[in-house]
Order: sequence, then C-alpha cells, then structure tokens
Amino acid sequence: MKKIKKIIAVILLLALSVCIINSQTDLFLNFASYAPSIAEKYPAAAQFVTDASERISLVTDNIPSPSEIIAMIKHEEPPVDPSDAAANAYIENSPMLTFYPKENIGIVVDYNTVDIFGVVDSRAKSHLIAEFTDENGETLDQVSLSANSSGEFNKKTDIPETESLSMDLSIYTGSKAYGQFESWVYNYITLQKTADGGWEIAPSPVFENNKLMYERDKSISDALRRTASIQSDSTGIASIAAQLTEGLTEDYDKVLALHDWICSYMYYDIDSLSAEDTPPYYATEIVKSRRAVCLGFATLMAALCRSIDIPCNVVSGYALGVSDGANEWNESTAASQEQNHAWNEVYMDGRWVIIDTTWDCANKIENGEMIKGNGVSHLYFDANLQFFSNNHKIIEYSKRR
Repeated sequence: MKKIKKIIAVILLLALSVCIINSQTDLFLNFASYAPSIAEKYPAAAQFVTDASERISLVTDNIPSPSEIIAMIKHEEPPVDPSDAAANAYIENSPMLTFYPKENIGIVVDYNTVDIFGVVDSRAKSHLIAEFTDENGETLDQVSLSANSSGEFNKKTDIPETESLSMDLSIYTGSKAYGQFESWVYNYITLQKTADGGWEIAPSPVFENNKLMYERDKSISDALRRTASIQSDSTGIASIAAQLTEGLTEDYDKVLALHDWICSYMYYDIDSLSAEDTPPYYATEIVKSRRAVCLGFATLMAALCRSIDIPCNVVSGYALGVSDGANEWNESTAASQEQNHAWNEVYMDGRWVIIDTTWDCANKIENGEMIKGNGVSHLYFDANLQFFSNNHKIIEYSKRR
C-alpha cells in the first residue's frame, strides 16, 4: 500500500511539474523546435506532446485565483491591488478621432458649420473630400480640401440643408484633386439635428459603457503575463519584437513599429469565417501562417508587446458591421453582449492606448488568394475612445486567453 501511495505521489508530482513548466514556458508547445531530432524520428509523438500542451494550457490558464473565486461568489469584479493598478489618464472632450500625431483628423460642429482639420503623412492623402449623405444614403454635398506642404489641412464649411434629422459625414483621400479617392473615415461620424435647428455630432449610445469599462483599474501584471495563446516568452516572438524595436527608446514608437509590422505582414483570413475549423490564434502559429482573424491579430499584438515588457490587454467586444451586418447602433445592437471582435489596449505614457490592428490592416485572404492591401492605416492606432465608441463596444478584458 505504501509503495502504491509513493508511486501515486511521484506521478502527481511529475504532473504538477509538467503543468508548472507548461504554464511558464513554451517547451512542450514547441517541442519539435527544442528537440528536432526526436521530432523528426517520432513526428506523431512530438505532435502529441504539442497537442497535450495546448490542452493543459487551456485548463490551467482558466483556473481562477482565490481572490477571483471570492469575487465570482459575490458577483463582483475581482479586486486589483492598488500597487499593481495602472493609473489611466483619459483624454476627454477631444475633437480628434485619433491621437496619433503623424496622421489624424478632428471634427468640430458649431450649429450649422463644421470645421475639419488634421494632418496626413503622405502625398497619397494630400487631397481630401468631405461627403455629406442623408438617412437614405443620398449625397447632399461634397466639399474638397487640400493639405499644405507640412501635411496639415483645415477647412470650415456649411452643413448642407436637408429635411433629414441626421446625416453621415465621410472623408475620402487621394493623391490628386481629381481622380480616384479612397475612404478614410466611413460610416464613422453621424450628425444629428438639435432642438433649435442646428447640428451636433451624435453621441454613441455605448460610450458611457465603454468609458466605465475603460476607466476601471486594470492589473499591470495581468497585462504582462504569458498565456496559452499570448506566448510572450517564445524566443521567436521575443526576437521579432526586439528586431522591430531596435534603436527605439520610447514605448509609443515601439508599439507603433509593432502595429505597422502586423498590419503589413499579416492577412485577414476571410475564408476562415465560413470554415468549420477555428482559425489559429496562438501567437507562434499566426506568425508562421501569416493569417488570422481579429482574435489572432489582438493575440499577436499582446504577445509582441509583453515580450518587451510593455503591458497590453486583449479586449473583446461587439463591433458594427462584423457578424450580423448591422452598421448602426440601435436598441438591439447597443445592448448586445455578443463578442464578435477583439482589439488591444496598450499601457504607455500613463494611459491605455486603444489599438485595432485588424481594422488598420488592408491585407486579406479571399478564395484562397493572399491579396495585399494599399498600405497601413492609423485610424485605429491610439484611437479616441469617444469616436472609437461609434462602432466598438467593450464587453470584456480577456485575462487568460
């Protein structure tokens, strides 16, 4: 009997050791890389170790801590240690859609006029068109404006007269005053008529929800930890992040470099949306395949940031125009708890910076073809929460994915 107990104890100790190693390193997940001779000789066994590592990680990463268990029983949010909480300096009441300094746009409405201003970072966007459309999608007016030699633009124009109670304002850009233009801000800004006959930017019905979620205390250590999919301790992930940020000293510039690389290197896998298999979202898998959907993009961004000690959260939520075709907030969509999209919040310069690499990436895989897009967008890099709420609703900050 004693011998059996010792054997059981040894087995349990070994299992515990495997779980600890598995949770802290990618040894078993990338077993083939660490032991190529064994993997080559026994490929089935190597694959078995990798698959088992994934399953164990999914279990161990979802085991709540004691404080989280207590919070679940009380139906409360788990407390965040004050010494571990990130102070968040939210920028309120800004007219800017994004705070990215090299390319941004601001919109100020004053009764029946609108001031459109900002800066572009390339000649390809030096000519702009502001288009006003009514509730039926009919064009009410188009106004042209141009950037100066420094890339800055600013134009104040009258809002067109209409019987409609609301209208959309879209911005298109091009390299020449006449010719082909591409959308920059589309289905993003809605103007609504006020009681006194003027106009104002329509507030997002999910902004207060987002502001409440965004301003909550968040753990720095949680935003730096390695998980089953956010493999920030992978030598491959760490090497990529180090190379991309070499010579950069500011975290903002480092994160920008990671964002731009993801948006140019990765491809949004449209084909996988109708496939039976779940697309990969483990960081190491995504880097190899170069294909993913939103969760994969967000996971990779988190892994790269965490590998160079920059806190980064994966945010899950509901986004317009993603799963059910809804392109506007109404009573149903605003109340939705469906998680159909994922993005990131990166902590730097004393605030959580909102980044959606999926929506800034123009590359896609469709009908088996890898289609390269026309450059990298920065509309969703350091996005203003107020305007980001026009098509994103925060539902959950993922801790263990």
